[in-house]
Amino acid sequence: MVIVRKTKDGLEAARRRGRVGGRRPVVDDDKRAAILARRERGESIRTIAAGVKVCVGVVHKTLTEARPEAQGER
Repeated sequence: MVIVRKTKDGLEAARRRGRVGGRRPVVDDDKRAAILARRERGESIRTIAAGVKVCVGVVHKTLTEARPEAQGER
């Protein structure tokens, strides 16, 4: 259990210094806007993924995350 405690302590210390673990996001603001605009035009998810050069899952995730925002604006 010492390893677990030391790992958690190290991650917490890194967060305090402003370091975040994990992969960088694939979708930046420009790609997000392109995905949402293409979907508004009625393009399929596979077509959007190929055009923006991301996987289908990333398009799904982006659209799902944007859905609550669109509902909140109405």
